[in-house]
Amino acid sequence: MKTVAIIAEYNPFHNGHLYQIEKIKECLGTDTAIIAIMSGNYVQRGEIAILDKWQRAKIAVECGVDLVLELPFPYSMASAEFFAKAGVKIASEVCADILAFGSESGNTDELVKIAKNMLSDAYKSKFNELSADPNYSEIGYPKLVEKAYTAIFDDELCSLFFKPNNILALEYIKAIINSKSHLIPFSIKREGADYSDEKIGDSPFQSATALRKALIKNATSASEYIPNTAFNTISTLLHEGQFPCESQRLSSAVLTHFRLSDPTLGNEIHDAGGGLYNRLKNKSFEATDISTLIEIAATKKYTTARIKRAIWYSLLGVTSSDVQKMPEYTQLLATNSVGQNLLKKLKKIDGITVITKPSSYKSLSPDAVKQKQLSDGADSVFQLSKPVGVPGNASLKSTPFVKK
Repeated sequence: MKTVAIIAEYNPFHNGHLYQIEKIKECLGTDTAIIAIMSGNYVQRGEIAILDKWQRAKIAVECGVDLVLELPFPYSMASAEFFAKAGVKIASEVCADILAFGSESGNTDELVKIAKNMLSDAYKSKFNELSADPNYSEIGYPKLVEKAYTAIFDDELCSLFFKPNNILALEYIKAIINSKSHLIPFSIKREGADYSDEKIGDSPFQSATALRKALIKNATSASEYIPNTAFNTISTLLHEGQFPCESQRLSSAVLTHFRLSDPTLGNEIHDAGGGLYNRLKNKSFEATDISTLIEIAATKKYTTARIKRAIWYSLLGVTSSDVQKMPEYTQLLATNSVGQNLLKKLKKIDGITVITKPSSYKSLSPDAVKQKQLSDGADSVFQLSKPVGVPGNASLKSTPFVKK
């Protein structure tokens, strides 16, 4: 039996995710076990997850994943490089054979070739050169990658190649190569709407961005693009006042933090360097909520995603060393019988600790304890993003979902 890892957000779980699971089993065998390394309550583009991690993990298992382990904060909110490194580190340590991921390309061999080229000294030198050039300081990471790559290699690639899922796929492969991981990369072509599409279209596979917008506005408008199990859970949580989770509810906390903070604190905060921390502090006096703070702080130099990360990292005290040091633990969020058998193997590994009780610290190293406390603190703040108030220790009192 093969074991496949997927690094995912499931924010929310939709038909495209179900398609990916079905495609994995079609290509690799119906007995293939699937482990999802799933982002916790904060996700990669600097957003708060629309749905609590425990509920997202439960939905994933009910829709075909066998075991859901957490990609904890702050890695779950990091830029593509650190997000990929942390995800690959956990996937490599938990008995997975293959790392499956979606991409606009769908061609694993092509992606591996490009990733290897991107690890060459010639590419790195060109990328660093362009990064330091003021003429290219405002074009964004994907465009910078494209320009550096096409300047060195004569491949017939165009800007359409360097799209979000391809970029992330390349980071996964680079992380596998750099860490000398045994994982075999396996890409599945992304179907349907573009990653960044904000409106529901004609395809049965819609972007998570469009679905989040639709769910917040009118949940039923997204029902046909989300598996029934997922939609029923969302509907129940909506009725209970636990959905949707929104960053706007934390506006007072964020603005208070920046208005009262010492500007020198920004020197250590990850993704807040280069004057961004002080810009956010200054703009916080003009802003009335998080949305306006992001809007008036944005420039061509500072992308929206980076500003969002800087806001949360500043509020939660995340330093660059916190992000650069790879995770030493992961946490069980949900499982089924196949996943329970995998867990028995995980208890025998040395590379990473798998926590099965959210409040447990006993088996953790000192560094892992610090990581867990940082993640727990972020989770306690996340509870304030829910429509109806929830105690800050709610996540510590939650228990992993086990599908019978």
